[in-house]
This record gives sequence, C-alpha cells and structure tokens, in this order.
Amino acid sequence: MNDAASSSPPAAGATDSIRVRLGSPMTTNVLAVGADLKNTIALGHGSEIRITAVHGDLADSSSYRRFHASMDAIHAGGEDDACVVAHDLHPTYLSATFARRLTRQKVAIQHHHAHAVSCATDSGVPLPIVGIVCDGTGYGTDGAIWGGEVLLCHAESFRRIAHLDYFPLPGGDAAATWTWRPALALLRAALPDRWHSLEVGALADVPSAERRIVERQLDAGLNTPRSSSLGRLFDAVACITGLCLHNDFEGKAAIALQTAAEPQWGSEDVIAEAYPYEILRETDGPARIDWRPMIRAIVADMYARLDVSLIAVRFHSTVVAMLASAAEQAARESGFHRVALSGGCFHNVLLRAGLRDVLEAEGHTVALHDRVSCGDAGLSLGQAVIAAAVTGQSLEGDSGKED
Repeated sequence: MNDAASSSPPAAGATDSIRVRLGSPMTTNVLAVGADLKNTIALGHGSEIRITAVHGDLADSSSYRRFHASMDAIHAGGEDDACVVAHDLHPTYLSATFARRLTRQKVAIQHHHAHAVSCATDSGVPLPIVGIVCDGTGYGTDGAIWGGEVLLCHAESFRRIAHLDYFPLPGGDAAATWTWRPALALLRAALPDRWHSLEVGALADVPSAERRIVERQLDAGLNTPRSSSLGRLFDAVACITGLCLHNDFEGKAAIALQTAAEPQWGSEDVIAEAYPYEILRETDGPARIDWRPMIRAIVADMYARLDVSLIAVRFHSTVVAMLASAAEQAARESGFHRVALSGGCFHNVLLRAGLRDVLEAEGHTVALHDRVSCGDAGLSLGQAVIAAAVTGQSLEGDSGKED
C-alpha cells in the first residue's frame, strides 16, 4: 500500500473542489499546502475550508505546475492575505519547501496527526479522538518513516500511543517498489537464524546477486531507514506469499493481498482467525506492536503449502486484531471512545470494515472519511484545522511535536 489498496468509498473527486463546513469558526485564516503525493491545497476562512481538486504527485512536472497554478490563483484573488501557512513536517517535501519560502507564519504538521484530524473533521466527529492511521510513508517526529500508528489526537497536539515495531527499509524508496526488500528485512528480524536460506513465495524469483547485496546492506545497516509502515508490511507479506514481487503500479501488492482474501473473508469473528502477535508495553514511550510472531507463522504456513487465500485472510484478520487491541488500550487510558480510521491503507475495504465492526462491537464511535479521501488527497483538510488550532491559542508552537 504505497497509499492505497482498492474498494474505497466515494470521496474527493480528482476534478472537483470540496467545501467542508466546520462546527465553529476558525479564529485564524489558514492556507494548507498538503502533501507531495495526491496533493491538494486547503484554504480555511471562518467556518469553511475549501479544498482544491487533486493536483497529483508533485514529483511529476505537470502536477507541480497545476499546484503552482492553484497557488497563483489563490494569491491573485487575495485569498491568502493574512493566512497562516500549514505544511507537512517532512524536511524535503516540495510542498513544504514551497511553503517555507512564503513570507507568512508557518506551522509544520506531522503527517499522521493531519490524517486523523482530517477524518474527524470530514465525518463530523468531535476531537479529541483516537486515530488509527496507516499508510506507506509519513515523516515521524523521531525522523523515522511512520505508517502504522495509533495516536491520541487533539486539534493542536497529539500523543503517539502505539505503533508497528520498526523494521529497516533496505534502499529507502526502492523498498516501496520492490516488495522483496521489506520482505527480507522482516524475515531477518523474525527468523534471524534462517532468513539467508529462505526462498518462500516470490523471493525465489529475486536474482541471487541482488539479494546478496541487500542482505549485506541489512547486516551492515547501510541506507536502511527505520519504518513502522503498514503499507510496507503489506508489501512484504505479498512477496512472502508469492502474490507480488514488484509494485509496478501503486498499491499493486496490497490489492493482490486483498483480492486473495476476499473469497474467504466473512467470518463472524475475524479475530478468531488471527495469527499470533504481541503488544509490547513500554514504561516510557508508545507501545510497540510486534509482528514477528505473525511473520514466523506465515512462513510456516507457506512451507506447509496452506492455501494463499487463507493466509491472506488470516493476515488481514491479524492486522485488524492488533490495531483494534492497541486502539482499545488507548481509549481506556484516555477515556475517549471515538476512533478515526485514516491513511491510504483504509482504501482496503476488508481492513476498514473489519476494524469498524470490531471497534463498534466494543462500544466505540468510529469515524470514517466521507467527502475527502482517506489518502494523502485529504491531508490538507487536517493540516488546516490543526494550524488554525495551534495559532488560535498561541503564535508559537509546532504541531509536528507530540504533546
């Protein structure tokens, strides 16, 4: 899941702007420049936030020109007068670089905080809220690549309650394209005595010379940024099960896993089908969701020649179980029983519906996206709300920092 799987509900159209009404007016006008993938810009005045059509991925020159054209139109209309500018915390995003050059007050906002607040605002569920935010990539406050997060979110701040335990991404961005790269990283962590010799699933199709290079890279820790990304976990499992070796279009591996699971999905109690996992509680800091027992069990099922569709069902069930368990703990600790599901992984209908059903059965109110995308196209809405809250209470502060 680079930022997607399939079967998402209707959301923000690629050609239409969207207006979102707020329950109470903002005290600060805000211009939010979104993320670099599926970029949108949000302009907030009073009780309304207007979100542009999707410009596309800003690394593409035509998409970047569309982004500039929207910014020029906003400036020509005087709509950015006295606006606070909100941008992603990522230090090298093109959108953030553009924003930092503007002669306005700026607020840097953590990616997953913006996702959760976007979902709460879009669905009309009040903050604070527990956010389950899962995607491919988002810059974390510790410099790692986040993407499997349980957060307690206020409008102006957040606290990280739990996350998928970190794993290395050999080659950085290349790990989002070649699923065998995160697969090797997870196998090395889960099966340290066997990982060099394992050839499960699509790993058998990896050229031996390329594999040896990445194995040495992992052993030496060279160009292996840490990640808690659920998107990369999906990619790795798609490789281990033989469903996808190469993401030659966005979300290919995740779609393959979902498609494999769909025929056997529908157990009344999906938790009963889950693989083992652990939630490692920390005395200081967020809990860590340990996926290693699940990876070991999936490898065992592959060697036992279990039907891949059943492995895919059990994998989805495990993701639902471990995220629901972490969110339940966050709700108990905070006393807030509202949960937002956001991030591109929630284009996956099995993951979205499974978590909603489990959480609602436990008595929680579940917020889902309605008018804007759960992916990065909806990010600017959350950025606008957070920046207005931060600057409304203080002219200082950075909502990219945890409370």
